[in-house]
Amino acid sequence: MQAIIKVLFSIITTVTFFCSNLLFPATIYPESENFDFSYLEYPDEAIITLEEAGLTEQELVGRASAQLPEYVQSGGYDDINGITISPYYTAKVSGEKIPVYASVVFIRADDTGTLHSFSEIYVDSSEEFSFNIEITGADVVLENAVVLPESHGVKAQCRNNTVTASINKTGIYTFLFNDANQYYGYTLMVREKVDEDKEIAAYIEEYGEDNVWVLDKGVYQYDYVNLVAHNNLVIYLREGAYVIANHLYDIECAEDENKYFEPTAPGNNSIGLTRYPFINFYNCKNITLTGRGVIDMTRLDRRERRGVVFTNCSNVNVSDVKIINSPEWSFISYCCSDVSIDNVDIIGNRGNCDGFAICNSHNVTVDNCFARVADDTFEVKALGGTMDSKNITFTNCIAWGGYARCFGITGEVNKKISDVTFRDCAVIYRDGIWDNDRIGSLVVVAEQTAGSIDGVLFENIEIFRDEGRPMLVKIYDEQAENFEMKNIVFRNISYTSYMSPKIAGTNSDTNTVQVELEDITVHGEKLQSPEIRFIIGKYCDVTSK
Repeated sequence: MQAIIKVLFSIITTVTFFCSNLLFPATIYPESENFDFSYLEYPDEAIITLEEAGLTEQELVGRASAQLPEYVQSGGYDDINGITISPYYTAKVSGEKIPVYASVVFIRADDTGTLHSFSEIYVDSSEEFSFNIEITGADVVLENAVVLPESHGVKAQCRNNTVTASINKTGIYTFLFNDANQYYGYTLMVREKVDEDKEIAAYIEEYGEDNVWVLDKGVYQYDYVNLVAHNNLVIYLREGAYVIANHLYDIECAEDENKYFEPTAPGNNSIGLTRYPFINFYNCKNITLTGRGVIDMTRLDRRERRGVVFTNCSNVNVSDVKIINSPEWSFISYCCSDVSIDNVDIIGNRGNCDGFAICNSHNVTVDNCFARVADDTFEVKALGGTMDSKNITFTNCIAWGGYARCFGITGEVNKKISDVTFRDCAVIYRDGIWDNDRIGSLVVVAEQTAGSIDGVLFENIEIFRDEGRPMLVKIYDEQAENFEMKNIVFRNISYTSYMSPKIAGTNSDTNTVQVELEDITVHGEKLQSPEIRFIIGKYCDVTSK
C-alpha cells in the first residue's frame, strides 16, 4: 500500500507541475532600476572545487552514505572543507554572476548523500525592489522548477536549462527541479544589507573596544573556544571569516566517545560534557555572536565535540552566522534566558547533528533561520537541571529534515515545557520513516516523562512533502503515569504526505492528551469538521474546527 501511495503521489506531483506551468506560467517582473545588492563570498583559501581537492562528486557525497559503517559515515575529513563550489549550478542576479556554494547533506529515503547548493545576497529593503535570478544547470538538467515555501508566491520559468524567477522581498527561497527532486536543491538567502564597519563601530561605542572581538575575512583554526563568565562581549565574524574546528581525537567506535577527557571541561559547562563544545559559552551575560562568517566542523569525528553551546547564560544574541557539519547537536541553548537567534543557517549530514536545540530555557526567539540536517531541525527539550522550558517562539524558519523531526517537542520532557510557538514556518522535505511513532514534521513526542507539556501552537505552517507522518502527538513512554499534554493546537496547517497524522496517548487512563485542530489542508483539500483523516489513539481529547 505504501508503494502504491508513493507512485500515485509521484504522478500527482508531476501533473501538478505540468499543469501549473501550463495554466499559470511564471511571470518575470521588470527589475528595479539601478538595483543595488552585494553577495556572500568566502575566501579563496577556504573554498576549493572538487577538482582542486582531487575528488569526484560521487566520492564526496559517498562519505554520507549509510552503507558505510556508522563512525566512518559520520567521520571527519580534512581534504576539503564543509563548503565547496557547487558543481551543479551557476547563478546570476540582475545579470551579475554570484557564487554558488554547496555542502554535503543526507537523504534518508535512499540512505545516501548529495550536495545542497546555496547563495546569499544582501539588499536594502527600506525601498521596494525587484530582481531576477537565473540558475543554470552545470552538471544537472533543469526541466521544471518549484520555489518554496509556496507562501512566497514565487513562480519559476524554465527554458534552455536555465531557471528564472522574480523576487521582491527578503527571505529564504529554495528551488527544487525535475519534479521536485530533492537531490539537487538550491537555496537563495535574500537578507538585509548591513554596513559592517558601522555596525562594529556601534558595538565598540556601546561595549568598549576590548569587548568587541572582530575576525576579518580569512581562515581561522581553533581546537575549541571557551568563554566563561564573560559579560558584555561581542564576537563579530565579518563576511568571509571562515572558522575551522581542528580534529584532535579519533572517534572510530562507540567506546571511543568516552575515551578522551578534557579535565577542565566538566567545570565549564552545566550540561555534563567531558569535552568542550567547539564554541562554549558558560555563565555569560549580554553576549553577542554575529556577522556573516561560517563555523565549519567538518574535520571533527562523530561526537568529537558538540557545536555552539550556551549554558547558564542570559541576554544572548546570535545572528547571521552559518554552522556547517557539526559532529553532534549543532546549536544548544541550555538553562539560558532571554535568547535571540536570527538569520542563522545550519547544514549538516551526520547523525545527531541536530539543528537548533532549545533546552530548559526561557524567553527564546528563533527567527528567519534555515536548517537542513540529518536529525531534528528545530526542537524544544527539557533535559533536567533546574530550569523548565518556557516562552519559546520560532517564526519564519525553514526546515529540511533528512532523518528525524522538523519542528516540535522532541523526546526529553523531564521538566515542564510550556508556551511554545511555531509560526509562519515551512518544511521543504522530511523523509525519515524508521519509527513513525517517534518522528514526523510537526511533533509533540514525549519519550521521557518526568515533566509535562502545556501550550504548544503550530500555526501557519506548510509542509511541501513528508514521506511519513506530517503531524504526530504521542506519549512514547508506555510506562508514563499522570503525564499531561494539553493545549496543543494545530492551526492553518497544509501538508502533502504519504502517511496520516497520528494523535495517540498510552494504555494508561491517568495520562492526558488534549489537542485542537483548526483549518487543516491535506493535498490541497481543506478538511471540514467533523471529518478528520487522523489516526486517533487511546485516551485523547481531540477537537476540530
